[in-house]
Amino acid sequence: MNIRHAELADLDVIVALDHSYMTDHVWQMSGRDGNEETSTTFRLTRLPRQMQVPYQHDQTTLRRILHRCDTVWVMEGKNNRDLLGYLGMMTLPWQNSGYLACMTVIPGARRQGIATQLINAARAQAKTDGLHSLTADLPTKNYPATRFCQTRGFHFSGYSDNYYQARDIALFFAYKIR
Repeated sequence: MNIRHAELADLDVIVALDHSYMTDHVWQMSGRDGNEETSTTFRLTRLPRQMQVPYQHDQTTLRRILHRCDTVWVMEGKNNRDLLGYLGMMTLPWQNSGYLACMTVIPGARRQGIATQLINAARAQAKTDGLHSLTADLPTKNYPATRFCQTRGFHFSGYSDNYYQARDIALFFAYKIR
């Protein structure tokens, strides 16, 4: 397996990858607004059965996101043409931050360290660029990705309601570059 910078020819392959995921948990939000205090709580809830969730972006939106990324890395399979996954990062120098705009690993290659290697490539680039942090947004339904981020040193840093096309809530996770 090999990580490399994506080429224009990779775009169609990336967009066609299976971005769906399976989950058996979701984060449920509850909030309370008062005159002097506002509070929001996220509670992890187990679903009665595992469900497959489609990707939060359609292909047109994903293409736009990829075109706006400063760097896109791809993980090639053993024959160096099959793409097993990718990660796109936007550099936000005015915030000294990198934004992990999109990432996926194909279902048959998940839980093999590919996403970790892609994240490590983004961390190394961020450090080289003098950035202070990396940020990612994830739907509340994407429990596998939220756990992945949490176990790789990312911390919950906020949320936005009606963030995606389907009006789902986005959870933001940040990683401090050392």
